[in-house]
Amino acid sequence: MPRKPKNAVKLTKRLLDSLPPAIDRAHPVWTADSELKGFFVAVYSTGQKVFFVRYWTGRARRIVRIGRYGETDSEGPVTPETARARAKEILAQHELGGDPAGDRDKAREMPTFKQWAERYLERVALEKKSPREDRRFLPMAVKRWGGRPLASLSTEDVLRLRQTMEKTPAQANRLIASIRACFSAAVRSGLITFNPARSIRPFKENPPRARVITPDEMERLLVAIEAEGDPFGKAALKILILTGVRGKELLRAKWEDLDLDAGTWRIPSPKAGHPQVVPIDANVTAVLKSIPRMEGSPFVIPGRTPDQPRYDVRGPWERAKERAGLAESDLHIHDIRRTFGLAVARQAGLHIASKLLRHSSTKITEQVYAPLGLDDLREALTRRADVLSFPEKKKGTG
Repeated sequence: MPRKPKNAVKLTKRLLDSLPPAIDRAHPVWTADSELKGFFVAVYSTGQKVFFVRYWTGRARRIVRIGRYGETDSEGPVTPETARARAKEILAQHELGGDPAGDRDKAREMPTFKQWAERYLERVALEKKSPREDRRFLPMAVKRWGGRPLASLSTEDVLRLRQTMEKTPAQANRLIASIRACFSAAVRSGLITFNPARSIRPFKENPPRARVITPDEMERLLVAIEAEGDPFGKAALKILILTGVRGKELLRAKWEDLDLDAGTWRIPSPKAGHPQVVPIDANVTAVLKSIPRMEGSPFVIPGRTPDQPRYDVRGPWERAKERAGLAESDLHIHDIRRTFGLAVARQAGLHIASKLLRHSSTKITEQVYAPLGLDDLREALTRRADVLSFPEKKKGTG
């Protein structure tokens, strides 16, 4: 324990400049200030002079380091006058019931945003069905705030980061969603008491893409696909049109997932996060039976090597569009799935379409994949009127 002087003196520049280094390396010499109780300077054997302030919390003595004499820190030059002013602020906080030393210890234990984001990503990998967006967007926040203490981040910090993505509102909203979830986990863990992203409203997004393949375009595409020389690409496009499955689900499909006799296809890891079984009919079965098998490959649509699935079918799709005279059109390959959803919704109803598309809610099907137009609504209106027995209708039929 450092030795305390018997008499306190006013700590001035002249006094500090005259204090000699401590003789004992393990025991700095303390000199207390006569004007402010609890304020003192410690002189070390190296000649360094460091200001401290101490107070009591219950039976525990707290000591807070203010700064080294002669240095300039984040708050400015450390002189006897500035150090005494800082000591007064700390003692005032203590008098009001605070514990500056305890707050300092908590700040030292507080992880940086980068440290917490790494822990959070490890956690969501086990808890979330799909942490893909967290892995994509949180590194953007880490790049900006990585070294900052988690508790130091404010709503304004989050808003400034979002502002850098204002030209891509959908991406900005997903970024904020990932950040909000990350901060919420920190609140639940007791690291912070406030989620700075909680009250931020999302940007208004552009309406979802509604492009579908017209009957004329589909007829031309089907002819063009038949002329495709790549048997795997040809089969893949046919299956996408017949089933409406997602492209990656087809490209990752293995023969062991298919039961052609029972007419079922088990999709092990779809977007929903759990295995699902979808029906396949005789048309799909016929296409599957026409696909040549690559020796040693478990994949229905194999890649260049037997152990890898095909990455995409963009080449066959673009060639089919060109042969169909649609090379300059705005058709995307995912429009196949949207077209499938709309056709099924019109023929069998929205509920069946949602089931075949394997959406968690019919709301998603209605908004994105099967937006019914005025003609559909008018037809439903007419069918409803046809079953009603109005007097005028009876007179007309008599």
